[in-house]
Amino acid sequence: MLETIDLSGPWKFSPDPFNNGEPAKYFAEDHDTSGWIDTEVPTCFDTILPDLWGYEGWGWFTRTVIVPDNWKGRRIILRFEAVNYHARVWLNGVLIGENVDGFLPFEFPVHKHLRHNESNVLTVLVDNCRKQGEVPGFETGWRPFGGILRKIYLISSDHLRIDNVVLHAEPSKAGGRLSVQAQVTNDRPKTLQPTIVVTITDRDDRVIGRLQSQTVNVDCESSATYTSEETISNAKSWSPDTPNLYTAHIELTLGDTLVDTLDLRFGFRRIETDGTKLLLNGRPLFLTGFNRHEDSPTANMCTDTETARKDFLAMKNAGANFVRLAHYPHSSEELDLCDELGLLVMDEIPLYWWCWDENEKELCTVKLETAKRQLQRMIERDRNHPSVIFWSVSNENNEDVPEVCRGNEELIRFARSLDSSRLAVHVSFHWYMRHSFAEDDVICLNAYPSWEHGYMERKPNYDLAQSKRFWEEKLENLHNLYPDKPILIAEFGFQSIEGVSDGPLGTNTHADVLAAEFSAFTADYLCGATVWCWADHPWPEIRGTSARLHTSPMGVVTRDRHPLPAFEKMKTLFRERRSGRP
Repeated sequence: MLETIDLSGPWKFSPDPFNNGEPAKYFAEDHDTSGWIDTEVPTCFDTILPDLWGYEGWGWFTRTVIVPDNWKGRRIILRFEAVNYHARVWLNGVLIGENVDGFLPFEFPVHKHLRHNESNVLTVLVDNCRKQGEVPGFETGWRPFGGILRKIYLISSDHLRIDNVVLHAEPSKAGGRLSVQAQVTNDRPKTLQPTIVVTITDRDDRVIGRLQSQTVNVDCESSATYTSEETISNAKSWSPDTPNLYTAHIELTLGDTLVDTLDLRFGFRRIETDGTKLLLNGRPLFLTGFNRHEDSPTANMCTDTETARKDFLAMKNAGANFVRLAHYPHSSEELDLCDELGLLVMDEIPLYWWCWDENEKELCTVKLETAKRQLQRMIERDRNHPSVIFWSVSNENNEDVPEVCRGNEELIRFARSLDSSRLAVHVSFHWYMRHSFAEDDVICLNAYPSWEHGYMERKPNYDLAQSKRFWEEKLENLHNLYPDKPILIAEFGFQSIEGVSDGPLGTNTHADVLAAEFSAFTADYLCGATVWCWADHPWPEIRGTSARLHTSPMGVVTRDRHPLPAFEKMKTLFRERRSGRP
């Protein structure tokens, strides 16, 4: 059976601004760390020391680990839920692996490197240096908080185990149709014939269905797949208004022995398009919601489930049924909350501002392959969450560059090949001048006419009616080019600072802009509108177009979650829109 040791908690930390730690062998078992800083993991550099606010560089984390004797002979995995951006990991002075994809989990088998019932030294080198050709690259629209951002576990299992499970659940006339694909891996020294049993329970743990048990033949050091499909009578659909969740209890037995178990929550729901309509469970859907960064005033970019829950509840109370988790994979805990509370989700990889820097054109192939790897890893992690309806492959890239357009199209096709039960999109900026939406299931757009064409052009008496006309005319032109695709406003918004009432950073101006632009979103081919953004969040130290503000002032609530007039305005408008449309 699966057992875990949570490695969150006390660690030691040392910054390494000149990257001298590897030559100095900070990873060695006998390296003196008595002078290192005590800290609690998960954490980021900026939280550990005030003087590291905005730090981009290298930092070392270390702790000791003791594993029990009864784990001997078992498969042991060291799993990180997320390190930002790069990690190199040593165990007892031996390099066991590295990871270069921030925001996504990674793991290494470590049973060959562990000593049982005595101290083991675990050391992690983290760096958050932005690099051209990576995903995200050198340019990002958020502060690149470096550190061990999410939890770490040691996981002990049998060498015969359930390795990966894919659930596909949709409503049916009789209730719900569920298919299960479970990969069984056998690292024992001989061929085995284990049996898979799947039981479905509701929120009250009442059994509502079982899938046909199946014995699979698994050769030594190989995998086999269990597949089954059944109708679950009287199962209720999942939706924002009725987020009905069920649990698939999967058991792996060998003879009379229970070897492994896995519990997965899921919901019966179907997302699709019909011409310009977005349909959830066969019914037209209009999305109202917010973009949200994984950020809080207490934890920065580290997982903060309490703040996330409060945010999502406030969004729901404001009439939202949708949240875009911008612009990278957020923690699994946030998706769990969206499943529970009933918020539809856009899940996105951080392929951001690709090729706005001319130097990146030479790295298009490398960047595309990295994006494909991250997209696959995100889909494999999140594909069983009923809340997720969109896979977004990029945001605001330079579609003047042919390689970027071809790259978006290739990524969308790739996402669809991995999971055809959801919609695949990219999010476009300056789409009214250049665009490529041939592959997208839904056209997703960002624009800020009141800011770009009003206040950035120094028009203090700008007429907001011009912004309304901008949206109406440009959207109609785009619809004429793609008459059979729904259009989602993925971002619209403005800026304000708490305490300033009027003018280009006034809270009243902010609310007025959102109201004026939202009034333009009435065409039948529009399937939703999403405010940028939910809460103010830290920016990188140097910004060009916003007077070098260190904190994004575009939230409808402040970073410490004080609601602004823009929030109250959207609360009224979203509720009105939702009362008039499904």
